[in-house]
Amino acid sequence: MSEDEKQIRALIDRWVEKACDRDIDAVMACYAPGVVAFDAIVALQFKGADAYRKHWEYCMSFSESMGDMIVKVPEMSITIGGDVAFCHYLSNCGCIDKDGKEQTGWMRGTVCLRKIDGQWLIVHEHYSAPFDPESMNALTELQP
Repeated sequence: MSEDEKQIRALIDRWVEKACDRDIDAVMACYAPGVVAFDAIVALQFKGADAYRKHWEYCMSFSESMGDMIVKVPEMSITIGGDVAFCHYLSNCGCIDKDGKEQTGWMRGTVCLRKIDGQWLIVHEHYSAPFDPESMNALTELQP
C-alpha cells in the first residue's frame, strides 16, 4: 500500500470516527473549502464548506435525539493519480434509537480528493441510496 493510500484511508477512518463522535470541527477538517457535496438527504447539492457544515450540523442535531450515530465503511476501493484520487464504498449509516435498537441502512459513497499543500482533502462527496421507481422509496434495507 502506497503512502498516499495510507493517508487517504486514515482520512476516511478519521471522518467516520469523528462523524460518530459528532465532532463537527474534526469532520469539516476532512473537506477542502470549496467542497461540492451531493448528499442523500435535504438538498440537491451543497457548495462550499460553510454550506456543507450547516448540513452536517442539521444531521448531527437530528440524530442527537436518537442516540449514538453509526457509520461503518467495511470495504473501500481507492484509485490515485498524482494529486487527485477517488474512492468508493458502501456505508452502513444510522443511529441507535430511543429503545436502544440499531436503525441503519446501506448507502453508496463516492469521495473525490485532492492533495492540497501535501494533505489529502475531500473536494467532492456523493452519497446516495438506490430507490424503487414505482414507489419512489429509498431501498436502504438492501444488503451488500
